[in-house]
Order: sequence, then C-alpha cells, then structure tokens
Amino acid sequence: MEKEQKINLLDYLAIIVKWKKFLIYLIVPTLILTYLAIYFFVEEQYDAEVLIVPSGDEGMSGIASMIGNLNLPFNFGGVTSPDMNIYSTIVYSRTNLEEIVNKFNLIENYGLSADIKDFRKKAVEILYNNINASETDFMAYAISVRANDPKLASDIANYIVELMNEKIVALKTEKSRNNRIFLEQRLIEVRENLRFAEDSLVHYQEYSGIISPEEQYKGIVEAYSGIESELIMKRIQKSVLEKIKGENSAEVSNLQYEIEGIENRLIDFKKYGEPAGIIPPIKNLPKKAINYFRLLREVEINSTILEFMLPLYEQSKIEEKKDVPTLQVIDFAVPYETKSYPPRLLFTLLITFSVFLFAFFAILLKERSNRNQDDNMKFIRENLLKWK
Repeated sequence: MEKEQKINLLDYLAIIVKWKKFLIYLIVPTLILTYLAIYFFVEEQYDAEVLIVPSGDEGMSGIASMIGNLNLPFNFGGVTSPDMNIYSTIVYSRTNLEEIVNKFNLIENYGLSADIKDFRKKAVEILYNNINASETDFMAYAISVRANDPKLASDIANYIVELMNEKIVALKTEKSRNNRIFLEQRLIEVRENLRFAEDSLVHYQEYSGIISPEEQYKGIVEAYSGIESELIMKRIQKSVLEKIKGENSAEVSNLQYEIEGIENRLIDFKKYGEPAGIIPPIKNLPKKAINYFRLLREVEINSTILEFMLPLYEQSKIEEKKDVPTLQVIDFAVPYETKSYPPRLLFTLLITFSVFLFAFFAILLKERSNRNQDDNMKFIRENLLKWK
C-alpha cells in the first residue's frame, strides 16, 4: 500500500510537470484577472466604531436607596438602568434600522429602487448585516458600522448612539410615568384608608371613652385603690368607735352611713366607671383597650405607608420629566481611509487555487486512461524516481 501511494504521488507530480506550461498560462492570468476584477468590481467597504458606556444615572436612585434601606421583599420596577441586552435590542430593532435607512438614503446607496420587490426590507437586511454591536470585555458597548464611504460609516455609527439615547430616555420616561400613575392611585387608596381608620378611632373614643388606655388604666387603678383605702379606713374607725362608744352611738351610725355610701360608690365605679365618662368601667377596660389598639394600629399602618409612598410619588414625578442622556460616548466614530473589505490578496489566492484544483482535476480525468502508455509520462516518472 505504501509503494502504491508513492507511485500515485509520482503520477500527480508527473502530470503537473507534463502540463506545467498549461497550468502556468492558466494560473498567472487567473491571478492577475482575479485581482483586477476584485479591485474594479468589488466595492470597498470601511468600518467605523463608536464605544459607549452607561452614564451611571440609574434613574430613581432615591427610590432605590429608600427601598434598600427598608429591606422590602419585592423589586420595585424601574429603578435600574437598561442593560447591554436592551442596547442590542434597540440597535437591531426594525424601527431603528428603518430610521437609519431613511436618514441616510441607504436605499439608493445600496443600489436598490422601487422597482425591486420589498426594496425597503432588503435595505434593512443589508444594514442589519453591516452593523456589529456587542459588549466588550471591559463592560463597555461597541457599535461597528460598515459602509462604502468612511464618513457615511462614522455618521451612521454616531447616529445610532443618538437614537439609542432617545429610545432609552423614552423608555425610562414611560416607566416613570407608569410608576407615577401606580403610586398616584395607591396614594388615593391609602389616604382613604387612613381617613376611614382615623374616623373609626375617633368614633370609638367617643363611644367607649377610651382616649389613652395606659393613662386611663393607671388612673382607674389609683381611683379604685383610693376608694378601697378610704373604705378600709372607715371600717377601722367604725370598729374602734364601736368599742369605745358602743354600737348604737350616733357617731357609729353616721360612720356606717358613710361606709355604705363608699361601698355603693365602689360598686358603681366597678360597674359603670366615672359618671362623667372619663374613666370607663374597670371590668370592660381590657376588651375596650384591645379594640382601641386595633383601631390605632390601622391608623399607624396607613400613616406609615403614606409616609413611605409620598417621597416615591414625588420622585417618580421628577423622573417622568427628566430628559438626560443615559449613554456616555468614550470614542466617537471617526472616518478611517483604510478599507476593511474586501481582502483582495486573500480572495485572489483562494479563487486562483480553486481554478488550479478544477483544472488539475480535469487533467487527471484526461490522463487517467493513458497514464501507463504515454512515453512522456514514463520518462517523467523514471526521472522523478531517480531524483528521489
């Protein structure tokens, strides 16, 4: 097998030597004509690149910081800036590409006309293929545009950044407007809930007499203790007078009336509280206090929500009116005279090599039948073997 392979290789070399003039006459003109054809008929293309980074204005930063401080278990929409994926979406969007086509009259530049079916769509597709936008290794965003004129390429690249800024600002404004509408509606609900909670608390205070349960409970205990102490003192005085002056004495009778009055007062106090309603009945105080604290809690909750949402609402109104560019241009696109396409030498060599292979394959087919009978081929093979 090894010997047969060497012979086959020698056969190929023999064929090349035999047809060397033909191959030279074929390859050299092909090389020259291909290069000239590419030079004159393939339009040169130029690349221009613009490099951008986000401006760092994340939008609604005050809201983000407040939410972060509150450790809320949700993500407030609209508090972060668009990421690189949104940049690519904007760059390659149909609306964006059509705007560029119309701005720079690319239909004519691409050699299209109204006679061609879907000429606008074809122009958008060509432009799409001539734009390369991607994130760099250093967290920047590069947009490269290819065109047949260096100035046109740089103008398109810089104009894409303008369109991106406009679109991002519009998206942020729309998001802020939606946030503002949401917060506005929520504030109406919170204010209504707060007003209802406050009215309910006032009504309950008027009905129950509970104004400040802690202070009132302390006052009730002190009043009750005072009456109890007075009753005990009167009973001690009565027992002493009974021993000194007897049970039927006028002083003891008067003291008994006082004791009965204090006892009735203590019973009424326990049952009905203070007649003026300032101090409620002691037996009802725990239940009324619980109801009072429930109503007070609703007031405090809605007050806290309102206190939290008012700054958010004001911030969303500010963000809705902001019209600040969100992209910073590190390198503007500039027109370079050095072409980026086509690589003439590479294309010339590839085409010439392809022609050589095709011609060599045709020669092999022609020589296949008379390879062993051709005297020239035998002579060439013998000399190649000697040279080896």
